[in-house]
Amino acid sequence: MNEIFKPVKQIRISEEIANQLKSLIFEGKLKPGEKLPSERDLAKSLNVSRVSLREALNTLQGMGLLEIQHGNRTFIRPMTTRSILDPLVSFSKEYPYNTLKLLEIRRYLELGSISLAAERATKDEVKQLEKILKKMEEDLKKNHLGAKADLEFHFLIATATHNEAYFHIMQTIYDLLEEEFRIAWGEIFRENEKRKILFEQHKSIFEAIRDRNPKKGADEANRHHDFLQKEWKEALIK
Repeated sequence: MNEIFKPVKQIRISEEIANQLKSLIFEGKLKPGEKLPSERDLAKSLNVSRVSLREALNTLQGMGLLEIQHGNRTFIRPMTTRSILDPLVSFSKEYPYNTLKLLEIRRYLELGSISLAAERATKDEVKQLEKILKKMEEDLKKNHLGAKADLEFHFLIATATHNEAYFHIMQTIYDLLEEEFRIAWGEIFRENEKRKILFEQHKSIFEAIRDRNPKKGADEANRHHDFLQKEWKEALIK
């Protein structure tokens, strides 16, 4: 009978660190794009050596969960495999109209995320959304583009679904469309009148989430994306 048992292996410190960070990522407590503390501070918080920490970070980078940049800056990566991401990158750059196809995917992701957020958002998340909306209104009054607040608004909605997969997939879509969004805010939505329309649409989406009305949220998301699709199509035809 002894042959059915296997010796218990002692877990190395670096494995324990990697397992803890991996759990935090999978639970959504560490989100895509979020920057980890410096190695010194993180090693101190975990009560481990920087050598063990660095080994764990390199392991997670190899798994595609972290991105370590120059200067030891470490960021959480979206949980998407290269086999999924690389073909989409090629697809999105191959032909301008493919941008509209990716925006169509984004539309239906946001229909779902906004509906779920209307059901699941905490009171604190609703307050945070309202705070971002006020920042968007301030940007509009000061004639600022407001791209940063717009991005924060949509990412917070994805967070408010309390489904970590939504956040990772949304992050991937935004990464794929990063250049296109920069063009959009630099050209398509430079006009103040168009930004006013965007603000009113975001306000309606916020109100649907605040009022716990998933159907209204989906309707307002559709209206918002009808506008985006029209503006993008006109821009691509020029």
